[in-house]
Amino acid sequence: LHRRVAADVADEELAKLVDTLNRMIGRLQTSFGALRRFTADASHELKTPLTVVRADVGRAMHPGASNEERMQVLEEAMAEVARMSDLVDGLLTLARADEGRFEVYREPIRLEPLARDVFETAVILGEEAGVSVALPLVEDATVMGDATRLRQLFLNLITNAIKYTPRGGHVEITLSLRNNDEVGFAVRDTGVGIAAADLELIFDRFWRADRVRSRKPTDGRGTVDRGGFGLGLSIAQWIAQAHGGSLTAQSRLARGSIFTVLLPVAKADADAPPSPEKPA
Repeated sequence: LHRRVAADVADEELAKLVDTLNRMIGRLQTSFGALRRFTADASHELKTPLTVVRADVGRAMHPGASNEERMQVLEEAMAEVARMSDLVDGLLTLARADEGRFEVYREPIRLEPLARDVFETAVILGEEAGVSVALPLVEDATVMGDATRLRQLFLNLITNAIKYTPRGGHVEITLSLRNNDEVGFAVRDTGVGIAAADLELIFDRFWRADRVRSRKPTDGRGTVDRGGFGLGLSIAQWIAQAHGGSLTAQSRLARGSIFTVLLPVAKADADAPPSPEKPA
């Protein structure tokens, strides 16, 4: 797929055909490359917890292990199994979304109560991480959507902001109307930020800027892994697009980031499209 048809032809129609073929081959090359990276990344993410679980089970089965040691390694194994379960859930969500088999239940949703609800959760998460969280602006609006998915979208952006903001930093959440036909949910942080070269890649699956965003400094004795699989922003973008909206990011390295969700406001006089039956 790296090869291209020679474009030095005199006939205009043939030249257009050659250009069309070359662009099609280029798209195929990009798709196959993305598929290979996706498979390799998924395998890598699953290999590590499986290795840990295997080692933990081996330690628990050792005849010289005490009951306390067995309980400790079983807890570690359970934590790794939970990580793998989260990864598989995320992959299934994206796979179903790609195939158009993941229906979004739509009903009128007021965003002010939802924003205040996720803010309360954010305050608790911020206290644990030593990050202050504020909600300076809330303007109510109604959208047609799935409250569970929208809550997942908002919390995903908030937890990301807290995760990549050092202790003593600040996260700000706002909900505001835009031109009376859109509502914007924005999350601003004072965290590590994203390099300009990486900004266009952040919604790619399994993408993480390992040197900056996937690790955080400790007390001078090294670094600790921030965790995560690099699927959160992909899922968040899909949820926004499934609601007829968009998710964008602005960031500067070491200057913090702003993630903004724009959703269309429900019109009271418009006939809402039929919604799929809400799953149990």
